[in-house]
Amino acid sequence: MRVEELAAFLRADRAWREDVHRRLVARLDQHLVRAARGAGCGPIALVAEELAGQASVDLGPGVHYRLAKAVHALVPLVGAARLRQSARVLRVLGAYLCGEDLAACPCAEALARDPWQREVARVAPGVLDAAGL
Repeated sequence: MRVEELAAFLRADRAWREDVHRRLVARLDQHLVRAARGAGCGPIALVAEELAGQASVDLGPGVHYRLAKAVHALVPLVGAARLRQSARVLRVLGAYLCGEDLAACPCAEALARDPWQREVARVAPGVLDAAGL
């Protein structure tokens, strides 16, 4: 799908935000979420790429790395599947934190390129479902 199509859907549909908040954001340390929001989703997108390409969670000490570790701890899968799904969940979180500027959001762009995503309306819930959240 195209990132413009995904961004338009995510801007227009508020239900996905409520769903992401209930299933993910509310379960995270809110100080960590606020700190990550202040820096934008660019660092989250970089951490998600890093996480998706690793064999284990061995991330640095920064806010975005701590957020990645917190997301990873919530995903009840094992092994490489857990890492991949944690990275996808981070991208959903990044899009959630971006607010309205989704056309320029690297997390939304990565979600639009995700071969597992075929329906715009199922991107956020599909990622959370696949991650067991």
